[in-house]
Amino acid sequence: MTLTEARDLLREELLAVAAAAVPGQQAVVTHDVGPVNPHVLEDGDGPQSVCLITVENGDPTVVDPVGQVEAAVAALTARGWQAEVQPVESGHHRASARRDGYGIVVHSWDGEWRLTLSGQTPEIVS
Repeated sequence: MTLTEARDLLREELLAVAAAAVPGQQAVVTHDVGPVNPHVLEDGDGPQSVCLITVENGDPTVVDPVGQVEAAVAALTARGWQAEVQPVESGHHRASARRDGYGIVVHSWDGEWRLTLSGQTPEIVS
């Protein structure tokens, strides 16, 4: 798989999960960086080998961080991801998921209507 194909697959997964977690709303890609070198701070050199993508979704009339994270975990699990809810810290609700070297983190906060999903492709050196 090329890095472009991996990026496209991650983007599609993030958008699908965000749409499933917040029905009736349009998910938006807010950050799509890549390819980047994940080791640049270690050695300052190396190939660009991962892509990072962030997607947001939410319904401004509904503030339900627990429900959003649970819905995202259910959607991830249904799509074949190994997902688990993380402990809540200072009103920050999180979950993480892994599949085939890809990683996704789900974020929602008390008092916020937004759901954020950030993902990273596996390292692919071309």
